[in-house]
Amino acid sequence: MFWDDLLTTERLEGHSLWPVADATGRYTGMAATDGSVTELRPFYSGQHPLDALNLMAELHTDSLAVVDQDMQLLGGLSAARLTEWMGAQWCFELPGSSVWLRGPQTVSGTWIQALEEEGYRVVALATDYDATAAQFGTWIRLDQPDPTAAVETLERLGATVLGAYPPGRRHDDAQDNLDHLIHYLNL
Repeated sequence: MFWDDLLTTERLEGHSLWPVADATGRYTGMAATDGSVTELRPFYSGQHPLDALNLMAELHTDSLAVVDQDMQLLGGLSAARLTEWMGAQWCFELPGSSVWLRGPQTVSGTWIQALEEEGYRVVALATDYDATAAQFGTWIRLDQPDPTAAVETLERLGATVLGAYPPGRRHDDAQDNLDHLIHYLNL
């Protein structure tokens, strides 16, 4: 897992909070530079990194404790290291396809994990909020040239897919069906 590259047990310079554990390695909270410990919700190692950024934003912190299912502290995760890693992983190094969606919520890590389980790699993601429509617009760049299965997966998860490029197999199937329909209507 990618955690090996990102986690550290040493407090990084400039961080006011950093995770601490008891003598058995169990996570106890986030320690401030003055030594006081604040109880903050940890991040579980099985979750998607996008969810780590969401949790950091929710907790108004630039670092998180990453724990296993038994609450054993695996290390501290800083926002700077995570975003640097994400940028290196999800950059435009590969040709691919794009999918754009609209909805009352943005893309979650669960959706990205579902795409990755189908063999797609999310290489870029951009989200914008339209306050007048109270909707998020999200654009996803995938490493595969045919976005058909990704579109079907996102729709199955409840996303409103506005479009995809290149059209892919789904567009070809629709065109074939339309051609057959026109042929039979002309008989």
